[in-house]
Amino acid sequence: MYQLFNKKVLQLIPIVFLIVIIFRISYTYTDIKERFSFFAKNEAQVLNAYAFVHRDYYQKLFLNNTLQISKRTLPALPAYSSKPISELFSKINAFNITIRTVSDRARNLKNSANSYELKAIEYFKNNTNKTEYFVLEEDSFYHYANVLKIEQKCLKCHGQKNQAPQFIQNQYDKAYDYKLGEVRGILSVKIPVSSLDSYFMKYFYQSIFYDLALFMLLYIAIYAITKKSKTINQILEEKVEEKTQELKSQVVQDRLTKHPNRIQLFWDIEESEQDTSKHLALLNIDRFKDINDFYGHKVADEILKDISNEIAKKAKEFHASFYKFPSDEFAIYSTKKIDNVAFYTFIKELLLAIHETKFLINESTLYINLSCGIASQEHEIITKADMALQSAKKDNNKMIVVYDTTLDRSQSITKNIDGIKLLKYAIKNDKIRPSFQPIYHVKTKKILKYEALARIITEDGNLISPYDFISIARKSNLYSYITEAMITKSFAFFKDKEYEFSINLSIDDIENKTTTKFIINSIKKFPEPQRIIFEILESDKIDNYEKLKSFIDTIKNFGCKFAIDDFGSGYSNFAHILELNVDYLKIDASLVKNITKDDNAKVITRTIISFAASLGLETIAEYVEDKASLKMLEDMGADYIQGYYIGKPKKDLA
Repeated sequence: MYQLFNKKVLQLIPIVFLIVIIFRISYTYTDIKERFSFFAKNEAQVLNAYAFVHRDYYQKLFLNNTLQISKRTLPALPAYSSKPISELFSKINAFNITIRTVSDRARNLKNSANSYELKAIEYFKNNTNKTEYFVLEEDSFYHYANVLKIEQKCLKCHGQKNQAPQFIQNQYDKAYDYKLGEVRGILSVKIPVSSLDSYFMKYFYQSIFYDLALFMLLYIAIYAITKKSKTINQILEEKVEEKTQELKSQVVQDRLTKHPNRIQLFWDIEESEQDTSKHLALLNIDRFKDINDFYGHKVADEILKDISNEIAKKAKEFHASFYKFPSDEFAIYSTKKIDNVAFYTFIKELLLAIHETKFLINESTLYINLSCGIASQEHEIITKADMALQSAKKDNNKMIVVYDTTLDRSQSITKNIDGIKLLKYAIKNDKIRPSFQPIYHVKTKKILKYEALARIITEDGNLISPYDFISIARKSNLYSYITEAMITKSFAFFKDKEYEFSINLSIDDIENKTTTKFIINSIKKFPEPQRIIFEILESDKIDNYEKLKSFIDTIKNFGCKFAIDDFGSGYSNFAHILELNVDYLKIDASLVKNITKDDNAKVITRTIISFAASLGLETIAEYVEDKASLKMLEDMGADYIQGYYIGKPKKDLA
């Protein structure tokens, strides 16, 4: 074998390799440092979002009188609870991140702003249209702040003193006469640069050590090479690249599936900012919590792996990138030069393929359904794709929603305002009316009952379904008017008829003393209370089962019956159902509509029917739309059937 390298060439190889290592290390170091600011701001925004969700949730509990302000409940106020929660988080998080809610006029000196935080407060006072503040302070920490301004709801306690709750007036002499829009403080998030260094640089230093060790071995081995040397530089560069990728993968790879994660998507979107064609789809598994609860986390993790691999495979075939987000969410991002229709078509075909795939679990077949939100050519593309996804998850009839301006929050606010106007118009002008949907008795094959469903008649004579106004009615404290109108008109309609009929009640109705008094007085005037059935949503948040049980017992003393509506939609607390003394279980529509094609839905439905029968309860299966579903439910032993296959809601009886 002829000599490939002379002595000088052999000595040059380690030098070249060392230069390559230094270049790779420098490039990787610079690249990681450039990501610090982006990563820090993103983490701070996530923490800020969680903090504001906490504040809004507990404020709402007090504002809607779910919680009464007292000495016992005072620690639940955001002004009190945010501090210990923030302190606890600051102690236990891996990045030594500190979160504080501070003010330049704090009543409690512990909540006073420091010099850095005062700068942020002054910034918001001088820039009233700004809501975020983010700077690197003295190269030692990133400081993120979100402004806290006085909103209308704040004035309930901090407006004029004589209008504040009595407990607040008795407890405090100050903290009144706040002004709407006034800057009162900030939510301050401090992320030390040293913590980011520790997190990102740990694997970086390991890579340096391995590369240098490899260099030393090479340097020793190079003198032993006298003949035959092929592609040494290529092999060594591959090793360096492998170590570099290993370092990066620690940050941008999903732990469970080993696919790229959310951080990698952020980076890819940032790098493709100049591309003219950008499409993003966010996908989420429907009812994944039920799978987790029913089969356990181990099986659920295997399903996530299988679905991730299947979607990743199809995305690769389409020349798109796949990402695994936390929990049961996925993303597909494409910069391929295609139009919006082509990307939508690809996503639709992918979802249909997943829907038709059989997943075998403990010798049972499980079909997985996905909801999807798409955004194309949009600024803040992730946020807008997520808006579309949330819309798809709310609308059970839509598998895919494509973002448009109607999904913006501003549009939602306008829709809510219009909804409140419609409700007030209907209440004032007596435009709330019941429509009656027949309920079929399986054994006698006759219509024996009807459900009264609320409708609003608009000024132009159109009918508005509950989907468009029920949630707004609850949020605006107008729901009780709908309940009273439905009871008044349904009782009058069925007064001289022989059928049983059901009316929906919410937990809000039962907790409203005025409404419960109205219900009892109406029952007393009805000639045959045994024909009245009240339906209570199983998916409603029930905090006080004793109060609900007491209400049911009181009403049943008049001869009325009770049904649990949408049973199976949530956790289905079987123990509480045993205590409530109800007469019927109405099986949730999401189970019934999938019963002929989803083994999981079939098993759960059969279990509910058997459970009800063992307790002496009767079952009503709603949302039955075809003959096959009717036949299957009859074979399972369901007692009653309701749905469009039996009859649509009408103002008169079928």
